[in-house]
Amino acid sequence: MGGQEGAGVHSKLSCFADMLPALVWTALPDGQVDFLNRRWCEFTGLSLEDARGSGWQTAIYPDDLPQLLGWWRSVLDSGEPSEAETRIRHSNGKYRWFLVCVNPLHDAAEQVVKWYGVNTDIEARKRSEEALRLARTQILDGIPALVAVLTPAGEVEQVNGSVLEYFGRMPEELRGSGTADLVHPDDLPNVIAAWSGAVETGRPYEIESRHRRADGVYRWFRINGFPLRDREGCIVCWYVIQTDVDDRKRAELLLADEKRFLEMLARGCSFSVILDALCRLVEDTAGGCYSSVVLVDPSGARLEHGAAPSLPPSFITSIIGRPVNVDSGPCAMAAYLNEQVIAADLTSETRWAAYEWCPMALAHGLRACWSTPISSSAGKVLGAFAIYYDEPRTPTPSQQSLIEQFSHIASIAIERAQSDAVLKGSEARKAAILDSALDCIVTIDHEGCITEFNPAAERTFGHRRDDVIGKQLADVIIPMALRERHRQGFSRFLATGEARLLGKRLEATALRADGSEFPAELTITRIPVEGPPSFTGYLRDLTDRKRSEEELRRSEAFLAKAQLLSSTGSFSWRVATGEITWSQAVYRIFEFDPNVRVTLELIASRVHPEDMPMMYDMLESAQQGRNFEYEHRLQLPDRSVKYLHLVAHATRDQSGVLEYIGAVQDVTQRRISEEALGEVRSELAHMQRVTSLGALTASIAHEVNQPLSGIITNASTCLRMLAADPPNVEGALETARRTIRDGHRASDVIRRLRALFAKKGVFIESMDLNQATEEVIALSRGDLQRKRVVLRPELAVDLPPVTGDRVQLQQVVLNLLMNASDAMSGIEDRPRQLVIRTERDEGDGVRLSVQDTGVGLEPQDVDRVFKPFYTTKSDGMGIGLSVSRSIIERHHGRLWAAPNDGPGATFFFSIPCAAEAPYHTPDPNGVRNPDVSDTVSAARTANG
Repeated sequence: MGGQEGAGVHSKLSCFADMLPALVWTALPDGQVDFLNRRWCEFTGLSLEDARGSGWQTAIYPDDLPQLLGWWRSVLDSGEPSEAETRIRHSNGKYRWFLVCVNPLHDAAEQVVKWYGVNTDIEARKRSEEALRLARTQILDGIPALVAVLTPAGEVEQVNGSVLEYFGRMPEELRGSGTADLVHPDDLPNVIAAWSGAVETGRPYEIESRHRRADGVYRWFRINGFPLRDREGCIVCWYVIQTDVDDRKRAELLLADEKRFLEMLARGCSFSVILDALCRLVEDTAGGCYSSVVLVDPSGARLEHGAAPSLPPSFITSIIGRPVNVDSGPCAMAAYLNEQVIAADLTSETRWAAYEWCPMALAHGLRACWSTPISSSAGKVLGAFAIYYDEPRTPTPSQQSLIEQFSHIASIAIERAQSDAVLKGSEARKAAILDSALDCIVTIDHEGCITEFNPAAERTFGHRRDDVIGKQLADVIIPMALRERHRQGFSRFLATGEARLLGKRLEATALRADGSEFPAELTITRIPVEGPPSFTGYLRDLTDRKRSEEELRRSEAFLAKAQLLSSTGSFSWRVATGEITWSQAVYRIFEFDPNVRVTLELIASRVHPEDMPMMYDMLESAQQGRNFEYEHRLQLPDRSVKYLHLVAHATRDQSGVLEYIGAVQDVTQRRISEEALGEVRSELAHMQRVTSLGALTASIAHEVNQPLSGIITNASTCLRMLAADPPNVEGALETARRTIRDGHRASDVIRRLRALFAKKGVFIESMDLNQATEEVIALSRGDLQRKRVVLRPELAVDLPPVTGDRVQLQQVVLNLLMNASDAMSGIEDRPRQLVIRTERDEGDGVRLSVQDTGVGLEPQDVDRVFKPFYTTKSDGMGIGLSVSRSIIERHHGRLWAAPNDGPGATFFFSIPCAAEAPYHTPDPNGVRNPDVSDTVSAARTANG
């Protein structure tokens, strides 16, 4: 019955296993599989008979089988539950990932009697993990550092391309724990300790260590490890980032070495010892080289020995005493030229043959030499620093940096040694330094007694040096209220060495001999001498500076008041962030609440709609970092208008952020005044034209009478021809045409007179300056002939057109012609000759000049003649040239005068060929729009 019952149970378990949605199997204690469920057989396509025993292994992915069998043997040995991942072949030939979980069944004696296993399909999970791994790989490869992913146990799971490239190894070589040999042996214990501590605490860690590159070179890295935890807080993996800090570490080491050498100097170490140590440091740092320092003797003519710890004595002897020139060797050449000399390969070097330097160096096994001059802070050559190699070599950029650093240290050492030698040889120099110091220099010993009190201190404190030497410092220059605090601090330093104030710049109150106190700036340093400590105090009277600071504060207050009175405010604008800061005055000008945050949109809400293009132009200038200056209008909520003048300059802070600092001024009252002034100028210019035309009355009458006489004569002739028998129709037609021509001539004269006489606005056009000049000449020719003036026009044939107001420019030409004519009215001993000339000017401009042979100009009158109401004529008003200069300047040109080499003077004006056309936009409130061309608009008003 027992056998039948067991068989029944086994049958039921088999049926149950066949119903499970997983691959289920059992094995005997020795690991031989004795049962696989139907799902297992259907998935693999193997029958139960084929799969029993070890037949199931044919369904396992070949690359996974060795590892899976090793795992299975370890499970059988341990008798404990376990799990593994492997790929199993489907009946269609494709492999899928499964999680294999196995549990033992024990009898009463705790012996394994059966193994039960379940294979769960994890293909989807593995695909997700692979996609995640690929994504992580892309992220890691994008990081500009060496990045590794470690398991919680510290095994390498994944690395980025930078790691593979740096170490020159394949991913398989780095997996596991095979990275210890890549860490410098001296750093490995610290790295292991840091990692162990991180694993124990689960906290991020940081350490610096040297790692070996593929070429065998070690470089310093800063290692940062960060744990990644799951939702339960368990560490899933470690991300380790290795950042190359080799350059920084080398710089730190060099800085430490430099500090060590400076400390050696400060301690008074032997000059030869310092140079010898420097050469040894160069050899240790650069590796595989020999280093030396040679000095230039006091005469500057020959080389002296400095240091060469590793070079043969015979080589050193052959160098010492050589002349400082370009022929005796690389060190002498470098010192002579004060520039680096590189001899990369001495076997092919042809320099220094006269002194046979290269054969001598080659005989000592040297193949390359890099010599660098050692110069003082004043630029004087003190010697040369040389590096030798036993093979051809050219310095790399990093080696050049080392050479520069060591040359600098050598320069400090040599210069300091020379200075010390001079200083030690002359106590008078010490006295001179103390006597010439502008600041007070006071030294005290370890008991606080004064040991030195220089003349500046005598003048500042009012004590004689001999009276205070040996006295307590506190009793001489420290106010009574501060003396106890000074004594406590001094005692604390002597007892503990704590130096809170040493080397710091302090402000304190000092006491004069007359009992008055004054502010002082103080710096205390310890004197580096053996024995009990002593100190030097450098003190400067701040009375004048404090007074200046107070005056500056008052000036700032006055400035704020002046801004208020002048309706001027200031602002700043950070373009990148849009941060805008206004002064209170700007808020008042724009009539905004000071608590409102200022934005460009808020500003735009106040800008007059017709001036918005200027705001856009300002924003474009700001984006390009250009300075800008504008005048525009504000339109306030009540429809009133304000005129603003804005100036801003671009600056950049230490981080390069662009910021504008500017000022805003309310110029409304000024613009109203300018409008009124423009009206006055307009009337003045019109009056000047009327005056000029009045002076030309006879000439104008002559110009009009000529065509009128022609009309009458031609009309009479026409009538006679028509009255003839037969009528002379052909002749009558010709005389009629001449009548029409003369009528047009008379009309043109009247038109030109009306244009000059009329009082109308500015009309800007492209015009021919020669043609406009000829029209003025035609109007004034009669008057000039009556005054016996010989006019000679010299008008350039290739003159380009100009842009301007024709009437205004003709007014200037007419004024210059009349002035020239008047200047020659009293001349009887020479021809009254007037030359009017047009020609191209420098750049893109046109120049017109009027030259006379009159009385000329005195040097002091060359500029004064253009001032309003200044005249050299008894009946002149003094407004013609002033108005003319105003017209020319508003055409973006200039008007000036110069005396001739002979008699007379010449007046010139020059205007651009393509001057911008002034424009303005009507203002809906009846106030003129302050656009870019307001200066030209003012000229329109001033000149009718």
